[in-house]
Amino acid sequence: MLRIFKEAKKIARKDQTILLCGEPGTYKELVAKAIHDYSHRSKGPFIIMNIGNTPKDMGEIELFGNDQRMRSGTPSKNPCKIEAARGGTLLLDEIAEMGMPLQERFYEFIQNREPTNTVKKTALQSDVRMIGTTTKDLRKCMKRGEFRKDLYEALQECHIKMPPLRERRDDIIPLAQYFLNEVVKKYETGPKDFSKDAKDFLLKYDWPGNIREIESLVKKAAIVSNSPVIYKKDLCIDNVGSFSIQEFLEEKLKRYLNEMTKLENCNLYPTVMSEVEKSLINIIMQETGGNQLKAAKTLGINRNTLRSKIKEYKIRI
Repeated sequence: MLRIFKEAKKIARKDQTILLCGEPGTYKELVAKAIHDYSHRSKGPFIIMNIGNTPKDMGEIELFGNDQRMRSGTPSKNPCKIEAARGGTLLLDEIAEMGMPLQERFYEFIQNREPTNTVKKTALQSDVRMIGTTTKDLRKCMKRGEFRKDLYEALQECHIKMPPLRERRDDIIPLAQYFLNEVVKKYETGPKDFSKDAKDFLLKYDWPGNIREIESLVKKAAIVSNSPVIYKKDLCIDNVGSFSIQEFLEEKLKRYLNEMTKLENCNLYPTVMSEVEKSLINIIMQETGGNQLKAAKTLGINRNTLRSKIKEYKIRI
């Protein structure tokens, strides 16, 4: 990451169009903002346009403006993105989602430094740095005919690849600690820290959602936990897959049985066992669409045993 930011400082000095590629959640927009801040445009606007969230038939108008209005010289209350970013930087998020007509016009823009318009005197000035981001492999998009070859080659001239979090594991604990400290400060929760088993989990998990996922998980755990220590179970609230079945059941049972263990003669064992069995069979029956043969195979029990359990627990099929 230090290498990436050094590279960002170097390319920020020039007005080249830049491509930032990487998996979702790698916070490519933060590097784009750093490039803007390092450049001579730092005092200008930093505008973001999400191509993926823009209807394809509105992409050209949103980015380049309305040609008819431009011909008439009528000012707009809602300027296009290039006008809004004049003197600064325009970040085009998910550039692979551009339709072919917009790709063509965008390519002409970055090549000629102004968009093509029928009336030359109303053409937008190109005093804007363009940065594109993508989570897709543009080479594959190009081979499938979804992305222009000339645009791909132009963007490849200056691009930065953001590494996924699983390839920079030394950053995991510092990032988790940073997000934890943010929550502590914002919500005044009192000092909090990670237990050893929590740190082990953080380091071993592959983080498919990258930095965005670790930020979300740590912040949620810090808010939900009543303890000054964040344990593995706090981080795994919505991630059953990271629990063993034993850990999952222990966590759930602890929440509901703390008070019941203080009572005598409450038939705790048969009550809990029957409720767990009933819930398990009920869920499997729903998942298999009421198919008893398939449900019995999934549960690993005899079909006749399943039938008797369904009758015993009065499970509706």
